[in-house]
Amino acid sequence: MSDTPKSQPSQPKSQPPAKPTPMTGDDAARIQAHADRVRTNADFKARAQRAAADNAAKGRGQN
Repeated sequence: MSDTPKSQPSQPKSQPPAKPTPMTGDDAARIQAHADRVRTNADFKARAQRAAADNAAKGRGQN
């Protein structure tokens, strides 16, 4: 056996976290439509609509 150290496999470089994008009315509508189809997440679709309304009022996330 050789005394030379084995080379370490290269580690994947970590990516910085993606910058979140504001919830838009279109996003909320898509979430609501899916929740209606699967008949679940009623509380989440309400939060999505509220977040979209808040973002629109603050001028964020407009398409």
